[in-house]
Amino acid sequence: MAQPARKIVGSTSMEPELSERSREILGLISAGIDSLEPSVIQNMVANLVRLGEVVDEFNRPEMLDLFREVAQTSSNLRSLIAELRELQETGTMTALLEFGRMIQAIKDSLTAGVVTGILQQAVNAVSMLDQMQTLQGDRLVTGMIAAMQEAVRENKDKSPQGVLSLLRQLNNPEARKGLGIFASFLQKLPAQLGFTN
Repeated sequence: MAQPARKIVGSTSMEPELSERSREILGLISAGIDSLEPSVIQNMVANLVRLGEVVDEFNRPEMLDLFREVAQTSSNLRSLIAELRELQETGTMTALLEFGRMIQAIKDSLTAGVVTGILQQAVNAVSMLDQMQTLQGDRLVTGMIAAMQEAVRENKDKSPQGVLSLLRQLNNPEARKGLGIFASFLQKLPAQLGFTN
């Protein structure tokens, strides 16, 4: 029967002397390995090989670049989280979520008829603006506003006029011209609104 190499070589071995505690740990590991079945050892070896492959995969230049990029974006993620926390603390996030829910509810309640009606109103509004532009309606509106502002300034500090004083002002050709335009406007308005008999 062959003797262990340690007994043959003697104490001049190259192995360093182990402490009593280290010998106990090595003995325990050795006993554990000896008690394992071959299939378990084979499985452990296969897992170690897979672990080595994973480490090798992570060691590729593309993966290292990806890790560097993730490390650089971590500061951006921290600032984004801080901003989201601030939005939540100020209540802005809640308001935004409620607004989003309201928009979703409106969107869910829209039927084809409602959408068609809204689009028709939008088309009518654009058409009316186009007509106003063609007929220089913008000039009419700004002229009316300017005339109203000027009239308010003129009468701001005056006491109310009597009926006779107002009637005398109607002798002014400009006033009669304005009244004629206004009277003509009043005559044509019911037909445009569909109120004629």
